[in-house]
Amino acid sequence: MQYTQLGNTNHRVSRLGFGSMLLPMVNIGGKEYVDAEQSIAMFHRAFELGVNYVDTGFQYCNSESEFAVGDAISQWPRRDEIVVAAKCTKFGMQNPGDLRRMLEHQLWKQRRDYFDYYLFHGIGWDNWHEIDARTGWIEDMARAKAEGLVKHVGFSFHDKPENMIRLIDEGMFELVTCQYNYLDRANEQAIAYAQSKNIPVVVMGPVGGGRLSVIPRNLREAGDLSATGAAELALRFVLSTPGVSVAISGMGSVEMVEQNCAAVDKGPLSEQEVAAVNTLMDQAKELARLYCTGCQYCLPCPNEVNIPRAFEMYNYYRVYGLEEYAVSGYRQLTAEQHDASVCAECGTCLDRCPQHIDIPGQLREVAAWFAALQS
Repeated sequence: MQYTQLGNTNHRVSRLGFGSMLLPMVNIGGKEYVDAEQSIAMFHRAFELGVNYVDTGFQYCNSESEFAVGDAISQWPRRDEIVVAAKCTKFGMQNPGDLRRMLEHQLWKQRRDYFDYYLFHGIGWDNWHEIDARTGWIEDMARAKAEGLVKHVGFSFHDKPENMIRLIDEGMFELVTCQYNYLDRANEQAIAYAQSKNIPVVVMGPVGGGRLSVIPRNLREAGDLSATGAAELALRFVLSTPGVSVAISGMGSVEMVEQNCAAVDKGPLSEQEVAAVNTLMDQAKELARLYCTGCQYCLPCPNEVNIPRAFEMYNYYRVYGLEEYAVSGYRQLTAEQHDASVCAECGTCLDRCPQHIDIPGQLREVAAWFAALQS
């Protein structure tokens, strides 16, 4: 496993981070719960292979993910080697003191005395201050750090790149987690700015929420890449970017853990490979204008549209050139009545989307596209 030093901290961490958002689930009585046995086995295999950075979130896996993280780390014989980054979600910040209450609850869930990193989750420039005005969460965070409950303060980010720079300039942050992959390089300059300030950047969505689980058609046709698989290409591209310390992968099986560890072990892509990927993806930028990360914050939909899946099939067709797979996948959505045509344009999803996608408008386009293909 490759390692890196996180800024001015004393943490030497694996360049592959374990994202705990997509742990395997089990259905019990019609409700979804984290499959503890499978999840712990995945974490322990990752630890065996050298992964020591774990990313958690309050809402992940129906708010159960943190229990699995706590169980896995507490059962690991060298638990002090594992660096944990937890997050306080903006969606739980309504009243004064909510951050402190959430922090204490998360420490209890994970059986910890402190978090190595505690992040304001999914903030932008405006909502960070808006939430502070009603809850005082900035002062609460500073107090938690002074008391040793939080060792380092960071933020995860869903906003315009220039606002990432503005947040960095606030001067209180020691870590940034943001989206970046070869399909979406919008944060590239902001990442470089963080590097100039010696603030480590952790990348979420290196595989584009699964959108890059296949190598795009133009890259396949170009050849001359040392990466042998899609996830490998995506991870190694991200880790080739100056300023990126860690790439988080939301892994759902032991096999995926092993594959991603092997990919990172190969090291970054060459400068020539990075340049080739950037050139080819710039050519595909128009095709990739519908960029959905698959975060599922838009769900549940009142009309039961499977929004991320509909967008996924659309991108598989237009960007990746997997026509047969995309049409088959969308046909299944139609059979289940979860396809884009069911959208009633109620707008419930709009405020939830961190990418600010015009979801109803894009769903109309998706529905029309596949209707034409299947006619």
